[in-house]
Amino acid sequence: MQSQPSRRLRPQTAQEEGFSLLEMLVSVAIITVLMAIVFQFMNVNQQRYRSQQLMGEVTQGGRSAFEVMTQELNQAGYNPPLSANNTVVTCNLISGSLKYLELSGGSTPVTKRMFYGSRVVIGNNCAGANCNQEEVVVNFDPTYGNSPITATKVPVVVVNPHAAGEPVFTRTFPYAQGIFYDNRTTGTAIAIADNKLRFFGDIMDTGDLYYGEYRLQCPGTTAGTFIDACTTGCTAGPFVLTRFLTKLADPTNGFFKIPASKAAAYDGATVSPLVANIQGTCPTATGTAPADWVVFNAPDETSPTGTTAVKAAVTYGASTSYVRPVLNPDGTPAIWFKLNTYGAYDNSTTPPTATFQSFALDVRVILTVQQSQMDPETKTFRTQRLQTHIVPKNINNALTVANNGGAVYLPPLPADLSTGGRLPLP
Repeated sequence: MQSQPSRRLRPQTAQEEGFSLLEMLVSVAIITVLMAIVFQFMNVNQQRYRSQQLMGEVTQGGRSAFEVMTQELNQAGYNPPLSANNTVVTCNLISGSLKYLELSGGSTPVTKRMFYGSRVVIGNNCAGANCNQEEVVVNFDPTYGNSPITATKVPVVVVNPHAAGEPVFTRTFPYAQGIFYDNRTTGTAIAIADNKLRFFGDIMDTGDLYYGEYRLQCPGTTAGTFIDACTTGCTAGPFVLTRFLTKLADPTNGFFKIPASKAAAYDGATVSPLVANIQGTCPTATGTAPADWVVFNAPDETSPTGTTAVKAAVTYGASTSYVRPVLNPDGTPAIWFKLNTYGAYDNSTTPPTATFQSFALDVRVILTVQQSQMDPETKTFRTQRLQTHIVPKNINNALTVANNGGAVYLPPLPADLSTGGRLPLP
């Protein structure tokens, strides 16, 4: 038997695994490029998101401010009704002494919702020829002792006798001048540019008159203080839209007025900023008379080719001192409104009494607002144009009353006894 040749056993070597150095370098390079692309894409998206967030903050801030303005200016001129359950306690007839109407019932004080200029109806006994019902006006009249409104009495001059228990209520026509403005001579519908909106009425729907302001201003040197735009110390932006609201009342003396100190207002209200970083310029006043300075020619909605001349307001008490309204980059005034002067003559007096009033029927607020931070995408401070158009409903309702022959029944501005019966324009 032939023997098999012996076979030597050779050890097996382990199979080589892994990447070569070159392969690793190529892989790292590819991953680095991909990650750079991904990070660049994420960075661009992050910048775009932040850019949109900054613009969203501007939009949201403006929208919130405009919502407050719309609500309050729509309430401007609102004349709250007196509840019908108020009744006569004492009624002094005209005889040369102090005249007043004493009331009971209703809310506390009983005369709440009665203001100077309110038209009060006394009595309802009108059966046949026996009718003592009459309508009188609550009025500050120095002839009858400068009587203030108190918690239970209102100064009136009555003609008919009225017994205790007769009902008393008010004609609640709105105030035509719920939005008022600096002096300007006008006999036709015009538009006025200003740096402030001043208004009053039962803004809170509580039965109290409130006075409010929206102003374009600059921060003052002391925290919490502000300077009116386009006056000394505030001739360049950015400007701030501020708001102030307070009760139109002096609780000590019982009459209605704008508090002398806004910081110590009757209800503790203070000036608060609504919109900051408002861009604009202060123009140079031109002309020698109020009618000469046309700030802007706005398109007229009633005519496809016509325009409305927006004129600068005139500072109260100085007929040649112009308000320099803040202008947007395109020349549009930041705050302007249209007016209509309307009324009639009261022929029941001799000579007839003129009862013409001016109605602010259309309020425009156009703000160019800058972002609070530099835009990460454009590396600039971007701006956004914000605009609102408010048609105050109570004032337009007052014009409807006037157009239908009721101009003589519209109440005047509420009187301020400290200034001789006139509401001051601060």
